Amino acid sequence: MTADASDVKAYGKDSLGRLGIRRAQLLKNLQHFVVAAELGSFHKAADRLAIVQSALSRRIGELEIQLGGRLFEREPTGVRLTLAGEALLEDASRILREVDLAIRRFDLIDSGQVSLLRVGFNGAAMMFAPIPDGLQRFRSTNPTVELRLTPMLSEQAFQALATGAIDIGLAYELGYPHALKSRQLVLDDLALALPEHHPLAAKAELVVEHLDGADFIGMDLAQSGLMAEKVAQALQSSGVAIRVLMETGSTEATLSLVAAGLGIAFVNRSQSGRHPPNVVIRHIDGFSVPLPLKLFWRAEIETPVLLRFVETLAGQFEAMG
Repeated sequence: MTADASDVKAYGKDSLGRLGIRRAQLLKNLQHFVVAAELGSFHKAADRLAIVQSALSRRIGELEIQLGGRLFEREPTGVRLTLAGEALLEDASRILREVDLAIRRFDLIDSGQVSLLRVGFNGAAMMFAPIPDGLQRFRSTNPTVELRLTPMLSEQAFQALATGAIDIGLAYELGYPHALKSRQLVLDDLALALPEHHPLAAKAELVVEHLDGADFIGMDLAQSGLMAEKVAQALQSSGVAIRVLMETGSTEATLSLVAAGLGIAFVNRSQSGRHPPNVVIRHIDGFSVPLPLKLFWRAEIETPVLLRFVETLAGQFEAMG
């Protein structure tokens, strides 16, 4: 059985799909195409690749059949790319460079010369100055560690940790069930974002009762259900009911809608000072949703590199009081 047949048997033709099969076949011939295109000669390309010219011509022919069009115009002095061939050369060269980079990265990590640390981070947490400062410090003191940073909401980070998609999560403790190790960095809270000309923005003191009946931009329940539940419980305990006009899935989108005057919203207190100029962030007397910002990781994958990362970020917060 050939390797291609094994692949189809293992994954199933339906799941792999026609595009996947074409991609696997195409990658085999891209290297030969790129060399021939760059040298402008099948003869020179065959010499470079240490194969006979007939074999190279056969591979190029296979590639043209796979793509459904001609890549080269054959001329007495050599070959010339068609317009479609020129477009493919640019893409194919980039693809092969990325494949080479992936292989080199794998070899470095596999040999222990480079370590990889995958970090999922809540965007709101980046508003705390010790976070970017800590990331820069870790990079400078650990040059052989590759940091792969992925923005994600806190609930997504817990799910990514459970599946092994990330090694460490920078997230808010929302009561998500887990058996993870953690290190608290700082305690955040919620505040109110308002358009600067909103009636509530003019009040000298803002109390939770002022929010009763107000039009709000809420949190996307599919992505931030636990956070929304915490807010609802805090409002209910204060005897306040609000009207949610729309939902958003990010702080940036929320602040943009507030700036447009479409409603008011709860945002992390850490957003204060980093919001659109026509938006004000206010503290609400009698309303609090404590949000511990922590680093989370699974005990079974704890490594010296991971612990150095934890200590570096925690140390930045401690140094800044």
